[in-house]
Amino acid sequence: MRVDLALGPSARRVSPLAVTDLGFRAFAERNQPRYTRYASARLTRDADVQVAVHITFGLASGNWAWLLSQPVLAAAVWAELRHQVEARLVKGAPPDHHAAALYKALPRVKADSVLLCHRLHFDVEAAAELMGVEPPAVEASLRAAKRTPPPLAERKDS
Repeated sequence: MRVDLALGPSARRVSPLAVTDLGFRAFAERNQPRYTRYASARLTRDADVQVAVHITFGLASGNWAWLLSQPVLAAAVWAELRHQVEARLVKGAPPDHHAAALYKALPRVKADSVLLCHRLHFDVEAAAELMGVEPPAVEASLRAAKRTPPPLAERKDS
């Protein structure tokens, strides 16, 4: 026996675009405060922080369908945030001096791991999720950073 399920007259169809918009809004709501913390740790002026985060989310929103097709959406957006922060620095935004020294001494991914875990006090899992990598990658970055000259790798600024 075949049973046909039909939507009643009060049921509303949700367009794929609306679902996509909802997905972006959820992503943005979850990550905006964390992206702002990261940008604030690298840039000293609030206006530069806001521009970097705003542009990142604007580009993510405009390219959301493409981002959904990427192997790791969080990694793609994180790379854009890092790029926007670095673009602000190239344009003359004053850097946080501790963060600038960290990024001068370490490759970006290692510096991001140290900044997120040691300075911003994210646990390894939260930092990995934010950057779109697996926790062992963050752990490896933190171990490698310990081999750099102190106090860069182990500084625990608030």
